[in-house]
Amino acid sequence: MSDEEVLLQSPLLYRLLRDRSGALLMEVVVGGIAMSMVRVRLNAEETAAYAREGQAFADRLAKAIMADPPFGGRAVDVP
Repeated sequence: MSDEEVLLQSPLLYRLLRDRSGALLMEVVVGGIAMSMVRVRLNAEETAAYAREGQAFADRLAKAIMADPPFGGRAVDVP
């Protein structure tokens, strides 16, 4: 059994997860010809924005990560 709960699974090729500690994580498919997946742990501001705006915020965040896959050094590759 996974330690993560899937909160959203979007056709924009991302999943929003809650881990056992309650932290939110976003997995996003990135790349062009060579596709890969990265994972970003949401910070307090992003978590609050998701609580206020829901999927609209998650969609915007996923697009921002797709546009800049390192995401300021916060993204890690998903094996």
